[in-house]
Amino acid sequence: MTDIIFTEAGNAWNSSLIYSIVFKTWSITSRTTPLCTIGLLEQGTTLPPTICLIFNLALVVTLVIFGQKFYQLLFAPLDLYRDLGSVGYVHHDLNISKEHSIRLTQRRKKVGDTPPVFPNGWFRLLDSGSIKEGQVRSVYAFGEQMAVFRNSRGKVRVMDAYCPHLGANMAAGGKVVNSDCLECPFHGWKFSGETGKLVDIPYAQKLPNFVSVKTWPCAEVNDIIFIWYHCDNEPPQWQMPVAQAVKKLKYVGRTEHIINSHIQDIPENAADIAHLNHLHEPVIGSDVEQTNNSIINNLIKHGIKASWQPSDNPLEKHCSSMTIQDDIYMHIFGRKVHLVQLNFKISQIGAGAVHIYVQTPFFHGLMVQNITPVEALQQRLTHSFYISPWVPTAIGKIFYLLETTQIERDILMWNNKTYLRKPILVKEEATLGKHRRWYQQFYSENSPRFNKKGKLVFPARCDPTDW
Repeated sequence: MTDIIFTEAGNAWNSSLIYSIVFKTWSITSRTTPLCTIGLLEQGTTLPPTICLIFNLALVVTLVIFGQKFYQLLFAPLDLYRDLGSVGYVHHDLNISKEHSIRLTQRRKKVGDTPPVFPNGWFRLLDSGSIKEGQVRSVYAFGEQMAVFRNSRGKVRVMDAYCPHLGANMAAGGKVVNSDCLECPFHGWKFSGETGKLVDIPYAQKLPNFVSVKTWPCAEVNDIIFIWYHCDNEPPQWQMPVAQAVKKLKYVGRTEHIINSHIQDIPENAADIAHLNHLHEPVIGSDVEQTNNSIINNLIKHGIKASWQPSDNPLEKHCSSMTIQDDIYMHIFGRKVHLVQLNFKISQIGAGAVHIYVQTPFFHGLMVQNITPVEALQQRLTHSFYISPWVPTAIGKIFYLLETTQIERDILMWNNKTYLRKPILVKEEATLGKHRRWYQQFYSENSPRFNKKGKLVFPARCDPTDW
């Protein structure tokens, strides 16, 4: 299922213009017989005032609806949400439903000999604008239920959602109290947002001083709320960089996909140079099985040159970079006719964040990509897109939707592939092995992983017999 959401920013449209048009129309039609005016009745024919009123009301409602839809189409940012199953699966057995086919594919997928499932680092939790002062949100990530709230000073806090008293979910009905505390909705126990320590039991004379809830280090950068995950609870070892372009460019929209794969499959795509001119050669369409049948895709193609390398700065060993030169050309009568060149400068920051700077002959843009593990083999992938302020939003949305179709071609691969610890690579694919060695830094000895029986274990706290 796909949800299309026009953002709050996009709905802040100039309603006064539309309403002035509507009410001018009202004033004209209210002084005449509307059906005569548009030729449905002869001149001089009169209708009861009630009929005229109903017609005028219907006209006003129609103009308002079409005016708003027109504005949203051309000027409002567009947010797309695609759940697990919306894209990224094939349906070949027509004797069963598509939903049943997807469930079978998910259940039968061979996991493979995967690395640990949760890398250490900063990961997106929510967009900053999605949580207001005094509001509590429930978020599920890393297989954990979390309570996220913004205190009276505007600072975001993240803590484990389950109250240590009797296990109530404090994100389901909990309140922000005493400026920076989360109150459990079940019995009113209060926990400090900063330390997680129990600070009050409304009916107890003495507090057990050993009671606390785990808090998660968090930061707001680039209008995104990040949390720091580390399997050994070590503090943040580096900070998320600020993308200055976010403030200078215009927001166009965001996509969110739920993906059924190991997290490493997604960033590893950057080092898989060979797939770019095969999987991404068609210019339109996310359906890999059908796009080659398109007339447009047989005429216009992507010609991609790319390179990937880790940072050589010792202070930024958690970073890597990629460059892409995309020559879009027309293939006609056996010849290539150049149309336009797109250039991408890509920075990967840690295990889950990517900044993609886009340069075209017409505008500059930025795509902010974030991957967050929901569970061991389920990821939330988001892309926020920004363009030069002077570019019409509609043009930016077209570019952003074309990029989304390319992402969804990758998602078909990720949802259906298995992870091979020792793939067969040719020498032209050396960067894949280099990327895997670079990515190993985000795992540590106690990172959660699957054991030989296929059971998810946490080495720091598991029974040795699990192995």
